[in-house]
Amino acid sequence: MNELVNPFPISDDDAPFAMRDARDALVRLTFAAAFACYIDRVGFPIVYTTLAREAWIPKTIQGSVHSAFYNGYTATQVPGGALATKIGGHRVIVWAFLVWGAMSAMTPSDGSRTRAIWWCRVGVGGAMGTVFPSMHAMLARSIPVEERNRAVSFMTSGMYFGSAFAMVVIPLAMRVGGARLASAATGGCALTWLMVWNNANEGSSLVRPVEDATRLPGAHGVRKAHGTPWGGLLACPAVLVIMLNNFTFHYAFFILMSWMPTFYEQKLGLDAGSYVVLKMVPYLVMGSCSYGGGVVADKMMASKEYAPTWTRKILNTVGFGSAALALWILPYCGGVLSAAFVSSMALGSLALARAGYAVNHMDIAPRLAGVLMGMSNGCGALAGMIGPWFTGLVLDTAKDPWVAAFSAPGYLCVLGAAAFARFATAEQLFD
Repeated sequence: MNELVNPFPISDDDAPFAMRDARDALVRLTFAAAFACYIDRVGFPIVYTTLAREAWIPKTIQGSVHSAFYNGYTATQVPGGALATKIGGHRVIVWAFLVWGAMSAMTPSDGSRTRAIWWCRVGVGGAMGTVFPSMHAMLARSIPVEERNRAVSFMTSGMYFGSAFAMVVIPLAMRVGGARLASAATGGCALTWLMVWNNANEGSSLVRPVEDATRLPGAHGVRKAHGTPWGGLLACPAVLVIMLNNFTFHYAFFILMSWMPTFYEQKLGLDAGSYVVLKMVPYLVMGSCSYGGGVVADKMMASKEYAPTWTRKILNTVGFGSAALALWILPYCGGVLSAAFVSSMALGSLALARAGYAVNHMDIAPRLAGVLMGMSNGCGALAGMIGPWFTGLVLDTAKDPWVAAFSAPGYLCVLGAAAFARFATAEQLFD
């Protein structure tokens, strides 16, 4: 029965029970952290849309407020990863959640106070920008190689399940207690998680190295280097294709999530208030495919029939290749159900690809996993800033707008998959 309720079964039967329990708790808490982050990321725009409408805020100003989060989020990715590598992700993440909770508590519930709201969202984004690099640094340090696929995939699935949860709970909180309650709920998630984390991680008991962190695997007497080899990382093809694939994933993801409501309304004639369930389904599919990809990757590696490098390349290629096909089919869907199915297939395939590129940080540079996550996730945040804007331009100017809008990320998926298949490796390249 334990295997049915435990989403992250431990494979190392010889490890002490305390170590196994600590790893299990760490993975669950990183899932909860991702879940909480996306309650805020999805929930605040819902709250602010109402506040801005009540205050008669122009759309251009609203767009500036929505983008404020990404200004802070993008700026702290690499510094957050570097800091997590230097002092430990378990320390950085505590400060991140503290700042996030404080900035959420300071966010005005008066939509007319645009400047104050803008700065608070920059602060929340800056704090949250260090969370995922910190979690990757902790998982790389504490989770054995044979368990990392499921660990990262399970953690990642928290983003999508948290998003689906927010779409139901935040509007309900607004109906019960107004925007102030809903806004407090998003910030309260940070402080609640922090209390649970501090209680569970007393004495840094959850973040324990699984091997001698001063030696290279297989090396005898070779000490690991200190510091971050920035030039080497930026000149390494295996690092660059991880960054490209993170950009690719988020470019396609943000286009679908930003423009599918418009596609439903303008092309399929669906009323805006009638597709609440359709908004939830893609996130649920992504969460399931994200964790499923990790399980498949672990099974492929455990079978000894697939080398880690081939496992990464196969899942990445299947994920991005299937996403490209779905994106190319999507503009020709003539019904709501077919469009919902194909768009969910595209997003689920993108989530599957994360078992390829998104775990690869830990393969090639375990000690620097937080830094690499910050670098690649910064590219993903950049895609989130560029993609929706460029797609809007395409929809305004292209002869066949929806075909052009969805074809571009499809071709980018093919490019990302091809580059990863050519240059990626699961061999350790950096200390």
